[in-house]
Amino acid sequence: MMKRIFACILTLGMTIILLSGHNSDLIPAEISYAAEETEGAEGAITIDDEYLIPDSIGWCTYYVVVATNNTGSDISISADFVAKDGSGNVLKKVNDYSDAVKKGQQFILYGQFLNKEIANASAYEYEYSINPTDRCAYTSVSLDTKNIGDGVEVSATNYSEFDVQSVGVRTVFMKNGRAVAFDTVNIADAGITFHGGSTNSQIIGTRAGDYDDMIITYTTVSNHSIAEDL
Repeated sequence: MMKRIFACILTLGMTIILLSGHNSDLIPAEISYAAEETEGAEGAITIDDEYLIPDSIGWCTYYVVVATNNTGSDISISADFVAKDGSGNVLKKVNDYSDAVKKGQQFILYGQFLNKEIANASAYEYEYSINPTDRCAYTSVSLDTKNIGDGVEVSATNYSEFDVQSVGVRTVFMKNGRAVAFDTVNIADAGITFHGGSTNSQIIGTRAGDYDDMIITYTTVSNHSIAEDL
């Protein structure tokens, strides 16, 4: 199990920007697709960036981690996020997970904290554990985006003949290189089932405010074991 500590005062390194332009020019977006693994990084989860993002209504704060699976295998991953006060006392602990992240794929995990529960938070920590999986259906699905004025319509298509589980889309909205909002949706046909050959959509960013860039990732899981993507 790996553990990382994140100070409340953020000074971040290079941000991965996947899309540039004003809000009216955001389409088509560039999706974060799996790529060849970085040389020398095999065997590791690479942390690309970390963001502390308040929502637009003062209800919660998101602790968002953008990472890349450089382990050399398809994995499942689970992460515990903890908010602590200045004395090191735990104020709140939450969990997030992904059942299938393809090797070489960038992905997002996040902790959602209610502001009333972390009013005195001064530091955040997370630790994660990974396991190999043979249920990754990542390349069976494609993702497209469309600007609809008050948000972005995200459409997924399941190109395989098999049903998969819902497509989990996670998005960081950027303004001048700074994270200003976070949103997440699940795309399916009925419940968590996304049928083979089907296309469906959801809306993201309706409360994102003013932004000019996006980081967008997605994951999806096969309903049965497979050696490779469907």
